[in-house]
Amino acid sequence: MNLVSVKELSHTEGGRSLFNDITFGIDDDSRIALVGRNGCGKSTLLRLIAGSKEVEGGAVTRNRELKCAFLEQSPSFKGDELIADFILAGDSEEMRLIKEYEKVAGGHAKDSEPDLDEMSKLMSEMERLECWSLENRIHSILTELGIFDLTLKMKNLSGGMVKKAAIARTLVLDANLIILDEPTNHIDIITINWLEKYLKNNKKALLIVTHDRYFMDSICNKIFEIDEEKLFIYDGNYSDYLGFKAMRTSAKEKEADKISNILRNEAEWIKRGPRARAGKDKKRTERFFDLMDRRESVRPESASFGVESKRLGGKILEIEEVSHSWGSLDLIKNFSFGFKKGDRLGIVGANGSGKSTLLDIISGRLVPDSGTVDIGINTKIGYYDQHSRELPNAMKVAEYIKETAEVIKLKDGSTLSPAMFLELFLFPKNLMYTEISNLSGGEKRKLYLLNMLLTNPNLLIFDEPTNDFDIQTLSILEDFLTDFSGCSVIVSHDRFFLDRTTDFLFILDGKGGVTGFSGDVTTYYSEEKADKEPSATGKEENTGRKTRTEKKGPSFKEKKEFEAIEDEISRLEQQKDKLEQLFASPDLDTEQLSANTRDYEKLNLEIEKKYSRWEYLESLNS
Repeated sequence: MNLVSVKELSHTEGGRSLFNDITFGIDDDSRIALVGRNGCGKSTLLRLIAGSKEVEGGAVTRNRELKCAFLEQSPSFKGDELIADFILAGDSEEMRLIKEYEKVAGGHAKDSEPDLDEMSKLMSEMERLECWSLENRIHSILTELGIFDLTLKMKNLSGGMVKKAAIARTLVLDANLIILDEPTNHIDIITINWLEKYLKNNKKALLIVTHDRYFMDSICNKIFEIDEEKLFIYDGNYSDYLGFKAMRTSAKEKEADKISNILRNEAEWIKRGPRARAGKDKKRTERFFDLMDRRESVRPESASFGVESKRLGGKILEIEEVSHSWGSLDLIKNFSFGFKKGDRLGIVGANGSGKSTLLDIISGRLVPDSGTVDIGINTKIGYYDQHSRELPNAMKVAEYIKETAEVIKLKDGSTLSPAMFLELFLFPKNLMYTEISNLSGGEKRKLYLLNMLLTNPNLLIFDEPTNDFDIQTLSILEDFLTDFSGCSVIVSHDRFFLDRTTDFLFILDGKGGVTGFSGDVTTYYSEEKADKEPSATGKEENTGRKTRTEKKGPSFKEKKEFEAIEDEISRLEQQKDKLEQLFASPDLDTEQLSANTRDYEKLNLEIEKKYSRWEYLESLNS
């Protein structure tokens, strides 16, 4: 059954065209992920479909049977609204009864005795309307999300708890289409794992915007991509999308090469001047400028770079016997650690367990209750925090970057201008001389990130860097961190991002304990069964001694595996090259193309796993 039909939809925001003349449908079995660069209009499209934003051009037609539940990226609530009123905000008779029942049963006033007569009356009504299964489902969802006290006010909750409450409100509604805008932002990995499983088992139609690639790969059967104001539709999950996207990009690059060759010939003709062109067709000149416009529109799908960083000294940063509390809550107890060159550390734990606090202590922003943090003379810290400082809104983008660095020096010795550097990080040319005030939230965050990287740090600290970036930006940042010669410490809930950028974890249990784990996030949560909060497990428990939590050395089997793995990667890369050559063949039929695409994706996943394994083995052998 079709739930939503979108026909020839166009929208402009702040004088900027986001998408133009796009058409698609959402059926009751659709599980769609919407992807695209920051500022391309993903959140706007969700609001247009949900009906919370007015349609400018085109039409959005909704089935009369449609019941839509919409999770906004930044949930809003009334000033003194209680969690119970926020979550149980549905206008159905069943939801009204459950809310009244919660009030009478003590959900709003713990210190008062319930009115037994009123309670009996409400229970009879709930029995009549068969509300008990819904009430049980609501409490099950609240329990899984760690929401137990419904008397708290929303304004007093942390960002993570507000997001959990908003997720709960979305899931408890009797909807046949669930729309989620960045559902994984601000919540911990345990909650993300639960939400992923819940949606995977739930058969309702789904439309999501998320940067979490594991999340998309697990639950979606269709990918919508907004690119250059158009909508591209791909069947399959995120892995399938990558294969088809690679083929589309390859065709695009071939067209770009063809256009470049034509342009060279046309440019020579144009340069001859009017006299040499006498009698030639005027349309040829027009064709040249048309091709120039087309060449400008062929933008790179990915880019990578390495900025030259300051050399680290013998002592990087030493943490000794550090403890810190928040009120009566012990966040960190007797933690000691010494950084070594090349450390790529991830920090994970439940919301409120002290991850950001530990980063603030490492950076020197926060003085611990006890213990010391000794920073080396040559250590220069670059800190990308969750909120970032206020940017000068009246300044133009290129001017802001130029204030930090007139010329950007790369690791290979080459230099770039600020404008060239921004373009390398997928900043469109038309934004270079735009005032910062006109940028989207994600674009401002990217600008803040680039400015921090240009200060030439050798110890990078990231607190939730994935919340506001599109996937292309995350991919570039991952490449940068993989190639970074200094040290990095990352707090993130994005499992894919952590898997690519870290090889050693600190797990905070929220009671002061810090556990070390050598390996990636996926492996850790797999071993922990991903169904309980991180806790001290006996794996390399930090006992407060001055020496660092040591990574284990390689076994004999691991040494042999390390000796052979580079040849295995080379063999897989050769197979990948052969498949890419086949994609260019004009004789491929649909069946062969589909089979080759599946093989291509399997190879990509296998290569990714091999590289991840190689990095881990290399860390053991170094």
